[in-house]
Amino acid sequence: MEKKKSFFERHPYVCYALYAGLLFAFNLFLRWWSGELDADEYLMSAINTLILTAGFVWGDRYRRKNLANKKKIDELLNNK
Repeated sequence: MEKKKSFFERHPYVCYALYAGLLFAFNLFLRWWSGELDADEYLMSAINTLILTAGFVWGDRYRRKNLANKKKIDELLNNK
């Protein structure tokens, strides 16, 4: 019986967009709380969010690729 995949495993881009949105909102909240929220701070928050999201996306794709390769190797070794 095949394991049922979660929504985020089937649609990883939704997970990435949710992560970016939450990170951006949290970053803006922290800047608003400290009283540093100016027009240029929106740009800095967006750049920080894009950098952190890019790292998250790269790591997640790398993990998914290695997991798929590991399953193929295990399947080939078990067939012999």
